[in-house]
Amino acid sequence: MSRRISALFVVLCATACAREEYTRTFDKSVNVQSGAPVSIEHKFGSITVRAHAGSAVTIHAEIRVSASDAQRAQDFANRVEILVEPSSGVSIRTRYPETSSSFFGGRNISYSVHYEVTMPESSPLSVRNAFGAVEATGLKAGSDITNSHGNLTFRDGRGSSRLQNSFARIEAVNNQGDLTIETNNGGVQASDITGRLVVRDRFANVTVARAAKGVSINNSNGAVDLSDSGGSGEVRNSFGNVTVRNFRGDLIVNTTNATVEAEHIQGPAELNTTFGAVRFTDIGQRLSIRTNNSRVEGTDVRGPLSVIDSFGPVVASGIQGEVRVESGNGGVTLERIAGAASVRTSFGTVQAADINGALTVQNNNGAVKAVNVKGANVTTSFGGVLLDGVAGPIQVQNQNGAVEATSSSHGACQPIIIRTSFSTVRVHLPAEASYRVTANTSFGKIRTDFPLSVSGSISSDSLEGTIGGGKCEMRLTDNNGSIEILRGGA
Repeated sequence: MSRRISALFVVLCATACAREEYTRTFDKSVNVQSGAPVSIEHKFGSITVRAHAGSAVTIHAEIRVSASDAQRAQDFANRVEILVEPSSGVSIRTRYPETSSSFFGGRNISYSVHYEVTMPESSPLSVRNAFGAVEATGLKAGSDITNSHGNLTFRDGRGSSRLQNSFARIEAVNNQGDLTIETNNGGVQASDITGRLVVRDRFANVTVARAAKGVSINNSNGAVDLSDSGGSGEVRNSFGNVTVRNFRGDLIVNTTNATVEAEHIQGPAELNTTFGAVRFTDIGQRLSIRTNNSRVEGTDVRGPLSVIDSFGPVVASGIQGEVRVESGNGGVTLERIAGAASVRTSFGTVQAADINGALTVQNNNGAVKAVNVKGANVTTSFGGVLLDGVAGPIQVQNQNGAVEATSSSHGACQPIIIRTSFSTVRVHLPAEASYRVTANTSFGKIRTDFPLSVSGSISSDSLEGTIGGGKCEMRLTDNNGSIEILRGGA
């Protein structure tokens, strides 16, 4: 039985699968008034449109048909109509004959029509196409092109244009005017756009270069790469990385589950994401970052920096303004900050160096280390605190962690207030220090390198006295740990 079925299939395929092809062409030329619109409605074939300085619309169409025999292919091709009709301008439409639903009838016929159209550059163009590529070049009056299941290419346009596609790519190059691009399940490449660019896409990558007067990109499930552009920039994305480089203006990025990179942004920037790293370099004004479960890292911001994060480290340097960081369960490292710095975190170490302002840290279960700061106000627990080169007030509230602080203050009164438990307190003072000292501890001792003028009774775990002229307040409190007041640096 199986041999009979196979033999029958071979006979049928030899009859039905053999193909004959037939091609015929269509040519027509129509003159139009300056600025008269041209419209094309088509499917099953490509469209190529080129503009020229004349007044004629020239249509060349190539009709291709494949069928089981030559006569069937020729009959079908001869019944394909190219309708060129005057409207307010010129309308070009393709009309295919009806086909039978039988496999051995119309369904065994394949066909396509490929257009080459030359039109006046001053005429606006409207195209509706499906299942074929569209290419338009040199149009200067604006265009509205909709395609599907075929690439769409647009070059050297002028004026406001709209390009729409689905299940295929859009490429737009050198448009002198505003441009809107919409596509589903197809990539976008746009470059050298002198007007404002708007892109809406899904499930594919978007690449934009040299868009001069503002960019708005709304994408999902594809990467976004924006470079060498300007104006107001906004990118919305999900499940795809966002990279922005050399942007001359303000920038807002909102994405989820993806990495954000911003480099050489002249204006202010706002970068928001989740489950993806944020990296930044050379931001011209203020920078705001909001993310979850992400690493934040960057340098060189010519303005203030604000970071809100959770479950990820924050590393920032070269900030020419104030810094505010709120992080849950992530370490924070700050270097070369021109203004004050405020950090809130837990279960992570905070490190700060060269802060040209006061440092404020609220931490839980994490250590704090700071070098060369104008002042320090630190609250933490279950982690050590090391402050070196503090030129302003020192205030530390710690539990179950050592505290070591070095004051580099000279002349002006800078109070020192430290409290901890179950560890040591060490304070390093310059030689000319002048403090009113109150020190208390339990299960530990108090030691000092400085001569003190002591008032009241002398005790190894409690002390009130004066160092130098006693200009400034020092209060040191420890439980179950020693207190040391030392001369010089740590």
